Amino acid sequence: MIDTNAGLPEIFRTREFVGWEVVDADGEKVGAVADLLIDATGRVRFVDVEFGFPRKHVLLPQDRMEWGERRLVVDAWGRGGFPTLPPYDPSRPLDGSMVAELRRAFPAVYDPDADDWRASGGENRVVPLPDAKGFRLEKGSPDLRGWNVFGADGERVGVVSQLLVDPTAMKIRYAAVDVHEDLFRLRDDRHVLIPLELIELKERGNDAWVERLSAAEVAALPAYTGGSVPPALEMAVQRAFGETSRPQLARPERGDIEPV
Repeated sequence: MIDTNAGLPEIFRTREFVGWEVVDADGEKVGAVADLLIDATGRVRFVDVEFGFPRKHVLLPQDRMEWGERRLVVDAWGRGGFPTLPPYDPSRPLDGSMVAELRRAFPAVYDPDADDWRASGGENRVVPLPDAKGFRLEKGSPDLRGWNVFGADGERVGVVSQLLVDPTAMKIRYAAVDVHEDLFRLRDDRHVLIPLELIELKERGNDAWVERLSAAEVAALPAYTGGSVPPALEMAVQRAFGETSRPQLARPERGDIEPV
């Protein structure tokens, strides 16, 4: 007699998940399961997802996915977020400090308590300078892109990779800094935001010195992954620097943009 109740088993071996499709909410394939990562209690914590070409591995918390029939469905965070996650190297043990860094640097994905990061409310007003159509740096203002950045302790943080502006206020708000890889354990191209008013410029050497935070503290800021700046990221940066409100620029002529 044919068992009409035959179907998916109730108990799986981990190897049976390898190769399962990972799809977004619309059913579009975004990757495939390469492995399951289990903690000391026996609970599945992360899914190792392989995608793209050349192939890249990233980790997704299992609670960000629904377990479907022979496939896993990513929640509303969806397809566009995969390239912004740090690459996962299966040959390296994922220890507690690395998990803590994932939570700290990418809270929207890895911190289960960071509901404010996943909220859709608020307006993303701050954008990269190239995206501020019709605006440019004010004549005579230094272009910080490519300048070396140092923490308040004198240690090198990295290099300014981009300027972030508020077109409505016609102000540069942040310098995006490409952080030196020695300052974090995860192998990714990490960028963080520094408020412009908390940077001291030393134009003779094209150096920028961050006030209040050491190089290690700057590297511990949440990651900026490109595009317009979410309000939650702005709030996190302000909290890290001890700001209760956005102060005025000490030298406003160095923080202005102007219409083209």
